[in-house]
Amino acid sequence: MEQIGRRSMLTGAAVAGVATAGAVLGSALPAAAAAVGPWEYVAPGSSIQTAITGGAKAIQLGAGTYNVTSAIVLQRAVSIRGVGQSTRIVCTASPTISEVITISGAIDGVYLGDFVIDVAGKANVGINLDINGTSGNYQGEPDAVCRLDNLWIYSPVQDGIVYQGTDTQATVTTRVRVRQAGRYGYNILAPDNMFIGCEATTASGGQSGFYVGSANCQYHSCKAWYCRGYGWHVKGTRNAFIGCESQDTKLHGWYIEYDKNAFVGCVADTAGMYDVGGTSGTADGFYVDPGVRTTMSGCLAFDRKPGGHAAQQRYGFNILTALQSGGLFVANTGWDNATGLVNLR
Repeated sequence: MEQIGRRSMLTGAAVAGVATAGAVLGSALPAAAAAVGPWEYVAPGSSIQTAITGGAKAIQLGAGTYNVTSAIVLQRAVSIRGVGQSTRIVCTASPTISEVITISGAIDGVYLGDFVIDVAGKANVGINLDINGTSGNYQGEPDAVCRLDNLWIYSPVQDGIVYQGTDTQATVTTRVRVRQAGRYGYNILAPDNMFIGCEATTASGGQSGFYVGSANCQYHSCKAWYCRGYGWHVKGTRNAFIGCESQDTKLHGWYIEYDKNAFVGCVADTAGMYDVGGTSGTADGFYVDPGVRTTMSGCLAFDRKPGGHAAQQRYGFNILTALQSGGLFVANTGWDNATGLVNLR
């Protein structure tokens, strides 16, 4: 079979060329992979793990379903990409397994992109990053430097993605949507990572869309919505939140429990929301405690009164007096909160 480069593979001409290769891509190796230039094509219904174990570093998935009954265990510098929402990794395990995809040990340079992980309540976690050790990292990198992009993760028993381990750092997560997480959409326990354009909802009993339990991370344009607990639970320090939002949460939109964080242009929309089990007048847009070295500027906190209901969000901002008197609470506004915009404690 003629070798096809990665760039040409993405063009119509390359696709036509592959089609003429006939069964090579379709069924020649149903349990493994077929080489297409630098990529190994794994057909729907075939084994992704077999391709990884066989040494494939760049794995291309097709449009279709890949059923898994045990975790897919990644190796160093493995890339897996699909063709978008039509590529579905579906967990069919019984009994429930720990996670659908494992990124653990002393590995680096993993890339996952452009596919669905349908956990279907059959695993505790969608993706578990638990990287410990840097021996063998490219150019002696002190961090794992992984990339997660354009993923859909559905119905984990606990968490959509877990970030833990001493070396799960410099990981960039972009355009990932977690739906109906049983506990946290994102359970962030490792420092020095970045999140861009990510979002999460939780199922009944879910605790928060984003649990931020680490330091020195950046969050840009991320959103927690329809959460049956908090939108964001911030229990880490030295983090920056830029243009992030909570919307329609049962409890506080933002529960900021640790100090020394920065919030710029963030939004709280309708905490205490009736449709996720909330009670009017019991939850705030931003609840900041203690917050004497936290900076908050240009944020919005409002209740849009969905479904014609009366306002449900108690205060827009519930903060310590020291935050305002110290000049750290600047140019924040809101409207239609049930009790008032700002409560100073």
